[in-house]
Amino acid sequence: MNFSQQSYASSSSQASMGLAYSISTLPSNYSIGPFLSQESSTRVTDQNSPEAFKQNIHIALDQVARVNALARSSLNGIQNAYQAGNSLAQTEADLIALDRTLHTLADFLKTTGVGAYPLLPSDPQSAASGPPSEQHLIAEMNREVRFLYEKLKRIQESSGVVAQHLSTLDTTRPKP
Repeated sequence: MNFSQQSYASSSSQASMGLAYSISTLPSNYSIGPFLSQESSTRVTDQNSPEAFKQNIHIALDQVARVNALARSSLNGIQNAYQAGNSLAQTEADLIALDRTLHTLADFLKTTGVGAYPLLPSDPQSAASGPPSEQHLIAEMNREVRFLYEKLKRIQESSGVVAQHLSTLDTTRPKP
C-alpha cells in the first residue's frame, strides 16, 4: 500500500489506537495515518505520561526512517533520470510522498512536543554505541560556540577594515 492510498478517517479506529495526544488539537488537514502502527492498541489517557512520550518517540523514529527511505529513493530517481528503465512518474510520486511525509512529521513533532528533543539515529551501528555522554555533548557545544565566536569576530574585523578603508577614501576625495 503506498502513501496516497493510506486512509485512517474512521474515528472509531483512531479512538482504539490509543493516541498519546488529543486529536482535537490537530489541524483539520492533518493526517495521523502514516504514524499509526498495528502495535498501538493500548489506550494512553495521560498525554504527559512516560508511556505516551515513548510511544510518540517510536512513531517519530518510524516516520524519520520513512523520510530517509523516500529521500534515498527520490535521490536515486533523480540521479538516474536519464537511465533506461527509470520511471519519472515513480520519482515524482516519491518526491510528492516525501514532501507530504515531511510536513506530516513536522506537524507531529510540533503537536506532541517530541520535536523539542534530539532524535538519536535508530540504526544498529549507532544504537550499539549508545547515546553521547554529557562530557561529549559539552565538548561539542563548546566547539560550536567557539566556531561561531570566531566567525563573528572575523566578520566584525572585516567590517572594521572596510569602514576604515571607506573613511580614508572619503578624506582623500576633494570636497565640492
